[in-house]
Amino acid sequence: MAVDQAGLAEGRPSHQDLDQGGIVSASNQQADLAATGPSPEAARPAVSVVIPVYNSAGYLETVLAAVYQSSFRDFEVVIVNDCSTDNSLQVLSGLSDRFPYRLVDFQENLGVSKARNAGADAARGDIILFIDADCVVQPHTMARCVAAMEQEDRICVGGAYTTEPWDKGFFNTFQSIYINHVETKVENPDYIATHCMAIRKDTFRKFGGFITDSFIGHAASVEDVELSHRMLAAGYRLSRPQDILVQHIFGYNFRKSVKNAVKKSKYWTMYSLKNRDVMKDSGAASYELKTNVGTQALNLGLLVALLLTGKWWLLLPMAALFLANLAVSFRLLLLIKREQGWWFLARAMAYFMLVYPIVVAYGSGVGTLKYIWEVKLLKRYS
Repeated sequence: MAVDQAGLAEGRPSHQDLDQGGIVSASNQQADLAATGPSPEAARPAVSVVIPVYNSAGYLETVLAAVYQSSFRDFEVVIVNDCSTDNSLQVLSGLSDRFPYRLVDFQENLGVSKARNAGADAARGDIILFIDADCVVQPHTMARCVAAMEQEDRICVGGAYTTEPWDKGFFNTFQSIYINHVETKVENPDYIATHCMAIRKDTFRKFGGFITDSFIGHAASVEDVELSHRMLAAGYRLSRPQDILVQHIFGYNFRKSVKNAVKKSKYWTMYSLKNRDVMKDSGAASYELKTNVGTQALNLGLLVALLLTGKWWLLLPMAALFLANLAVSFRLLLLIKREQGWWFLARAMAYFMLVYPIVVAYGSGVGTLKYIWEVKLLKRYS
């Protein structure tokens, strides 16, 4: 059964559409609730775990198993299938007896923002916990989110990545450590990411949910940042305690890591230009990364000048810029060394300080040109 497209106003099915069958139980069989947690037919739960799914067949068992191993037990799971083209639905069907869930099934790929909004509309819990289909919650993730939410009303709570990813490998581990560092260095951040976002359902509705098409022509990658900024402007507090963590499944190699960096830097640059906060220390768009890109760009210019003029004294400002970059990134580098040792640190420094600045600068440059052309000159998305 599916959510009828006619019921999707801005990607959010009406309650009438949902009642007519947009949300279906994964299984009509009675589950062993003591072993597996609440069934879709149980009384209204405290928490609704909302998981958008698009071609995530390989991760679903791992992700659902982790949810059902949570120490917090009063929850339901709402899965939104965003018209997957792989066998995600078949995999879900096979998991329904062990891991009960309720399903919203799109007949057209509508994007992750509309998927999350539909899942929120379907949710019966007072608290919605958004996680991604490639994120593995830890045993106490949900309990700690609920405990933090109970401290005050006007709050949104999030979690960071663990320092060790679910899938090993250099690029996965580097990314996981980097995100952990930038997301745990402050408890009250300027945004909460949807890999682990706990928010009251009435608050989510009050703010209208996630944008489905932003003022830069692209919602994915910035929809959680945009919602977070609206909440901050309205006086809500964002909290990301260091002990709330999820383990990410990356599947990265060099090409995928570079592709992700280009995509994120392009859209974050466009968003930041529109929002006029380009230099802000904002999660993954951290001071460390921005300093890294800036100092390496200056060093590249100095290197070219040295080669053209033969003035070797230019090595002095180059060395000073390199040391300044090391100083700004010292805590990140210390964490990498502590977690993975000297050999990993050497490779991480080469990647982060030599390759990553080029990739991020390219993505940011594309984003800047796209913003100037489409937003400022053509007046699109206004």
